Amino acid sequence: MLIPGAGYDHFHIPSFSKHSVLATNVPTAVDDATADTGLFLMLGALRNFRPSFLALANAPHTFRPSPSPALGRDPEGGKVLGILGMGGIGRNFVRKCRPFGMKVIYHNRRRLADPALEEGATYVSFEEVLQQSDIISVHVPLNEYTRHLLGKKELAMCKKGVCIVNTARGAVIDEAALVEALESGQVGSVGLDVFEEEPKVHEGLLKNERAFLLPHMGTATQETQVKMEEWCIGNVRCAVEWICEGKKERAREMSVVPEQVDLFEKLLVEPVEH
Repeated sequence: MLIPGAGYDHFHIPSFSKHSVLATNVPTAVDDATADTGLFLMLGALRNFRPSFLALANAPHTFRPSPSPALGRDPEGGKVLGILGMGGIGRNFVRKCRPFGMKVIYHNRRRLADPALEEGATYVSFEEVLQQSDIISVHVPLNEYTRHLLGKKELAMCKKGVCIVNTARGAVIDEAALVEALESGQVGSVGLDVFEEEPKVHEGLLKNERAFLLPHMGTATQETQVKMEEWCIGNVRCAVEWICEGKKERAREMSVVPEQVDLFEKLLVEPVEH
């Protein structure tokens, strides 16, 4: 099974494994484009660009909305950036934010073993990311552990006025709780490329001027789509050479999803006839 993307939560991998079907994805091909999208959303949300953007697009004779929207905030000024999920996209996002001079903290289930991969960020607990961050950027995969990772209780723990950016998966955040926190001012602004029930978007997000939104287009660039397609084709070639020509060394070049690493090693020793 070939998945032309980094995320694969829409597939039930245990069912694949039950039938000895391997799944491959393209884990790092999307890093640049997704991190770029996160940067765009962060700036748009912080600066409160949405109401002026819509006013100019929908009624250009007014130029700016009236009354004037609330002033935005600069990314500079010693703000704390909290990263939830310091994988390839998270690290890429940190590098792109470095010129703003932010202090960066991050949380994974486990601290990165190689300090060089931390990009100068400090590893802290999940609660500390919530309590200390001016901006929280979400980069975790969606699974049973991360669904509604940010819910009503967690949002209440955040700094008042926090900016939240999500380019991962919508259901990592409880969307109803997020709307409530936005309306109360506990969350100052959000930049979202993903939503809990796509293509449906919570009405409260659509109506709130402090919600800067995109319709899940983080990887929608020519260059990234080519990288993803070429990677998939490479996985196919490796699989064909393994199955048809017995080249096990080529099989190891496939990007098998992490949950199936043990199954993959087993199949290298004891192939299953399909």
